[in-house]
Amino acid sequence: MNLLCLDTSGPTCSVAVLRDGVLAYEAMSNNRLTHSESLMPMVEEALLRCGMAVADVALLAAVVGPGSFTGVRIGVAAVKGMARALGVSVIGVNALEALAFSVAGQEIICSIRDARAGQVYGAAFQSEQRLLPDSVQKLSLFLDAVSAFQGTLYFVGDGVPVHRETIAQSLGERARFAPRHLVHLKAGAAAMLAWENRDAATDSAGLMPLYLRAPQAERQLKERNGCHA
Repeated sequence: MNLLCLDTSGPTCSVAVLRDGVLAYEAMSNNRLTHSESLMPMVEEALLRCGMAVADVALLAAVVGPGSFTGVRIGVAAVKGMARALGVSVIGVNALEALAFSVAGQEIICSIRDARAGQVYGAAFQSEQRLLPDSVQKLSLFLDAVSAFQGTLYFVGDGVPVHRETIAQSLGERARFAPRHLVHLKAGAAAMLAWENRDAATDSAGLMPLYLRAPQAERQLKERNGCHA
């Protein structure tokens, strides 16, 4: 079975193809183009390099967040549209789980994505088991939560280059960081996670974005009206 996975949930745009659970193709773009510009040409290139037509895809996957609101919408909408056209099932992949899955080891893995304003989308895992639920909060609060665990804390995600200095100052030698080439989520890891959970696939209507907070415009409107998000 051929699986096509798309990720537009963060600063990079990434596409991967699996054949019967084996990675056949993966590409990632960080070229400052919008994901809406990059995504479909990357999909076409992936299928071409694999000698496949879009009709050969039997399962579609999308990283559904948490991450960029606009980016998540682009990937989810693309997969939903392709699934309807092809009549195939879809599966959503949690970005923080996929980040941890990509560097799975014995350490406590802290997946963090930059949520701006000093906040992170974060979760913690060990041996592919979840230790903390997804959250969006101030970095200091997330570090307080993970520091309660014993042992090395391994940080991965696009929040690492943004917050590395603060994390190192707070946790000292307990903190370790993914190397630069592993910081960003890649569609290959998300695709493998989707493959492992393929029995949970659903129709396109069941694919929904994972948002941990309201969009910025909605939050600003509430603030102007004297409310707090």
